[in-house]
Amino acid sequence: MTDTHVDERTEAGTDNRRAFLQTIGLATTAGLMGTAAGESDSAESTTASSDADLVSLSHGVAVGDVTATTAVVWARAAEAATIHVAYSPDQSFDRVGYDRTTVDAETDTTGQLRLESLESNTRYRYHVWATAGETAYRPLNGRTGGPKGRSPGGSKGKGKGNDDHPGKGRGPKKRPDEDGRGDGDRIADAIPEAVESGTFVTAPAPDDEAAVSFAWSGDTWGYGDDPVEPPFPGLRTIAECDPDFFLYHGDTIYADALTPAGKVTEDTPIDEALEIYRGKYKEMRDPPAEVAEQTNLQELLQSTSVYTVWDDHEVINNFAGPIEPLMPEGRRAFREYWPLDRDDDADPGESNRFYDSFRWGKHVELFLIDTRQYRDPNVDLDSKTLLGREQLEWLKGALADSDATWKLLASPAPLGYPSDSWATEADPTGYEAELLEVVEHVQTEPVSNLVVVAGDVHKSVVSAYDPDDDGEFEFFEAVAGPLGAPAGEPDDLYPALNPTEFFAKGEYRNFATVDVAESGETLTIGIYDEHGTEQFTKTISTSDIDAAADPENPDRIESTFDEDAEGWLVSQNGGSNRPVYHGTGGNPGGHIGDAENKGGVAWYYQAPFEYLGDREAFYGGTLSFDLRQEPADQQFDAEPVEGGDVLLQSGDRKLVYEFRGADDDPGEEWTSYEVSLSADEPWIGLTSREPLATEERFREVLADLEVLRIRGEYRSGDDTSYLDNVVLTK
Repeated sequence: MTDTHVDERTEAGTDNRRAFLQTIGLATTAGLMGTAAGESDSAESTTASSDADLVSLSHGVAVGDVTATTAVVWARAAEAATIHVAYSPDQSFDRVGYDRTTVDAETDTTGQLRLESLESNTRYRYHVWATAGETAYRPLNGRTGGPKGRSPGGSKGKGKGNDDHPGKGRGPKKRPDEDGRGDGDRIADAIPEAVESGTFVTAPAPDDEAAVSFAWSGDTWGYGDDPVEPPFPGLRTIAECDPDFFLYHGDTIYADALTPAGKVTEDTPIDEALEIYRGKYKEMRDPPAEVAEQTNLQELLQSTSVYTVWDDHEVINNFAGPIEPLMPEGRRAFREYWPLDRDDDADPGESNRFYDSFRWGKHVELFLIDTRQYRDPNVDLDSKTLLGREQLEWLKGALADSDATWKLLASPAPLGYPSDSWATEADPTGYEAELLEVVEHVQTEPVSNLVVVAGDVHKSVVSAYDPDDDGEFEFFEAVAGPLGAPAGEPDDLYPALNPTEFFAKGEYRNFATVDVAESGETLTIGIYDEHGTEQFTKTISTSDIDAAADPENPDRIESTFDEDAEGWLVSQNGGSNRPVYHGTGGNPGGHIGDAENKGGVAWYYQAPFEYLGDREAFYGGTLSFDLRQEPADQQFDAEPVEGGDVLLQSGDRKLVYEFRGADDDPGEEWTSYEVSLSADEPWIGLTSREPLATEERFREVLADLEVLRIRGEYRSGDDTSYLDNVVLTK
């Protein structure tokens, strides 16, 4: 049950305990109590009542999924209770909005309330308390009731562009006053322990020219057999930055790592798993005394709003949602313990949809995606999804429709840094086809000024990508974390996206910030260690990103390997996934090569994104390349199902070509090959009822080309081969 009341205040604000309690209707001459709606304002109405005793809030408070006019307040009572919230756009609490909801064991006594009709670009202070009964707030004697409704109205609070809004700009900043506490904090000192308080800023309206700043990180507590324990300095440091909001970017708990709350394994009974999940969230806010006094998470959540994204460890390592038996219980606990409001048809915390977008003024739109709930298992499939078709279509449409200057895509795992998600090298168990679909959509719409913010991999990396190799970046990406989990050294970026790396550092705990200027002309990425020491900053402007694809498709795409491997990968090689680059010895100049000594299926060179996408215009053209191998004995034929000599693939449609002459295997000197991209040649349609590809089938594959592979292995046993001068021409 949720009720709403509003009181327009006319007296001085709360500057001491009793004044505050009177403001929210809890002060009496006999003690603390609520004044039931409908009771008289007589002195008798202020006598103590057992059903109105305060119940403690056990794990702090939080506000999340803030928009320009709404916000969701979260709290957990120590027992079944009614949770109340009073909120105001000014520090004096002269004008108060009010709401309440009942909670019980069904949600582990957690509750969420949506505040509506808020003022945009305004700082709000709120207070939350719980009572044993369903007593509702009502003004006491001498206070006049104001108009009903959710909004307290009022004057502009601390927002962007105000000199009294501390912490704007890059990096951590201390709070005002010598003791680091402002007036609101001193007011909070007068509030009883049973009442929890916090503050947040609403988003600027979509047409409002406003600066925006936020911080993000993730990967906090519990990893491996020896988890890192709290407190986590990074959480406190982020609070000191005073960001407009915090993006808690995945692995907010480690359910499958041993902490005092327990450990979830694949053998954990489902009913026991739910209690462990809940225990993980509780200990992350309030750790056992023998571990630490605090984690610093409550302090951060009370200082700003949060958008929370889940990743794998909220359930179990590297899970794929639809086939994971524990996923529904992990999802339920995540929904219970975070302030979520991402479904217009559901009350806060009741929807299983975790993806949505949030607008912050004219210049920023934040897109949150769910890479776990809908993904196919990470096994060898011809066609797989990471997002699920419905979410993928939503994302493409939302990005294309947004008129925000900057589009911030919050992906739990990076697009350009290899992981178990988007970019998985040339491993066929990856999700590169869906990544290609997203990247191609960004190019063709075009989606301007896309910046990806990611976590998951326990490194800090800032990079940009030019997948079509036209000299213009299609998007930037910044990766941050961990806050508490162990961190390793950074790896190479995904070469098929043609990356440029600006910064990479591992083996430390960190977070990142984004600051968008009021003009919208620039966006600054900052990387900081857990104590707030700057590691790297980069400012980019709107002119640094040009996602628009060349309207005139190229007549020729080629790789001469004269400077580097040009994004080519190696597929189906059990020993490596990237070719070795050789600066000399090619035909002529540089070239790439690889080796394998495990036998089995043939391995292949795999083309980068520059060759992929809509290539129907190349129907009737040619693919040519040079190969050589050492030595050239013990030759074998690759099975067509492995890819023949050349493979073209779109989804589950595969076309294979084989050079069938007696001397068609490459020799120890460079051998040149050329094949027509036409049904006039005997291309094998592996997934078609017809043995050879028809023109219609060939054009379908080229129109959405997702994979192009050239055979690299011809010898049984130990083998080494080399590739040069790949040319795709009309």
